[in-house]
Amino acid sequence: MRRYCCQPGCSRMVTKGYCPTHARERDQGTRGTANERGYTYRWSQYSAARLSRLPICGMREDGSLDAVHSRCVQEHRTTVAACTDHIIPLRQGGDMWSPDNHLSLCLACNTWKASTLERTHAAHHHQHHPDAA
Repeated sequence: MRRYCCQPGCSRMVTKGYCPTHARERDQGTRGTANERGYTYRWSQYSAARLSRLPICGMREDGSLDAVHSRCVQEHRTTVAACTDHIIPLRQGGDMWSPDNHLSLCLACNTWKASTLERTHAAHHHQHHPDAA
């Protein structure tokens, strides 16, 4: 069942909680800046070079397409990627620089992955590991 985002005045429909925009805003206070999280000039240069080699949403390091983490691949759409995503997020123990942990994604898939798959994993992990922070 869909309902309105929990953010007062937001008209976006969600299945629960906050829409992706307001969920991200709520996380900003605890996430730190992009630079504090490791997204430095060095990362931007690496990501740009990687995207020039693997330019399609859903492309893994070996050139295969990842249907788990890319809705574009799931829906058989060819979309230009705009960012290098960490398959296992850094906050969940993913390796910042391991090419096997990188995935080319368009911004829509990156937002979808963060607001659905990563939140589901984090909630599941926290639920089953009460001492996890």
